Amino acid sequence: MYKKTTLEQVVAYQNTDIVERFIKIYGVETEEAVKIFNSTKMWMWLSYQRRRLGVKRHLVIDSPLVVIDEMWHNFILFTHAYTHFCEQFFGFYMHHAPTTNQMIEESKKQNTGLSADQIKQKMMDDKRWQYEFVYDQLGKEEFLLWYKQYPKQYSPESLAKLALENEQRKLAELHAKVEERKAQLAGAA
Repeated sequence: MYKKTTLEQVVAYQNTDIVERFIKIYGVETEEAVKIFNSTKMWMWLSYQRRRLGVKRHLVIDSPLVVIDEMWHNFILFTHAYTHFCEQFFGFYMHHAPTTNQMIEESKKQNTGLSADQIKQKMMDDKRWQYEFVYDQLGKEEFLLWYKQYPKQYSPESLAKLALENEQRKLAELHAKVEERKAQLAGAA
C-alpha cells in the first residue's frame, strides 16, 4: 500500500544544501536552482504517482529533461536527506535507474519486424502517453516548463558549458585574490 502524499507536500520540502551545491556547480541563480529542484521533486512525485495508480508504463527522463536529471543526481548525493525524503513522502527509497544496454537491446527486440514508420509511431505513442501524464498530473505550466523552456535553456552541452564557465569564474576570482595577497605582502616588505 502506498502513502497518500500530495504534490504540494512534496514541493514544500526544502533543502538549501542541495540547491547551493547545484549553484556551485552550474553558477545559476538561486531562484533558478530552486525552480529546478521543485521540478525534480515533481518528477519524483510523478514517478511515485504512476506506481500508486498502478500504471504499468514507465516514465523516461529524455533529453528535454536533462536538467531535472542533473538535479536528481545532485539530490541523491545527499544520501541521508534523499533517503529520508523518499521514505517520508513515498514510503520507499526511489531508485534512479538509467537506461542500460540490456534495456536498449530489449527495446530493439520488441521492434524486430516493425517498419520504420511503425517504430516511429510506437515511440510517438510512448512520448504522447508521458506528455499527457505530465500534463494531467502537473498542469500546463509545468508541462511547458519541462518540454518547452528547459530544452531551450538546458542541453547536455549547455550544462557542461555552464559548469566550465562557473569553474573558470571561480578560478579567476581565486587568481585575483592570490595577486592581491602577493601585492599586500610585497608592500609590507
